[in-house]
Amino acid sequence: MKRRSRPKGSYVSQRILKVKIVQKVREGVFDRNPLLATPHTVECRTCGCLQKITYLSYLRSGRFELGETKAVEVAYAAPTLEGLNYTSESVTPLLIQIKCGRCGAKILCCPASLEYLMFTARRQVKSDQVYIE
Repeated sequence: MKRRSRPKGSYVSQRILKVKIVQKVREGVFDRNPLLATPHTVECRTCGCLQKITYLSYLRSGRFELGETKAVEVAYAAPTLEGLNYTSESVTPLLIQIKCGRCGAKILCCPASLEYLMFTARRQVKSDQVYIE
């Protein structure tokens, strides 16, 4: 029986990536991210019940999964007057599963992608300015 060989360095376990995300969240890297730190309302498609959740709390506790990486086409403004240009990017969704408080159905939401989190974690800029009142 032959084993499939993977190219070295191209495969990183989803479990390791999940641990890295949880570690960054617990370090406070995303505490000021408005997408993750503010309350959002999700709706149950079965009964219509609305629930308020904060994505950051789910990420901090590790209650999320990484979806399958897919290539998507992205449009961006061209530097010339030609209009829009297109490129292909890889996206790995973060999947949060919530149980409806009324009917018990599962609500699945995808607030961001792994690539978005890694990009914002790298772009973290420390301010050297001190504000005095």
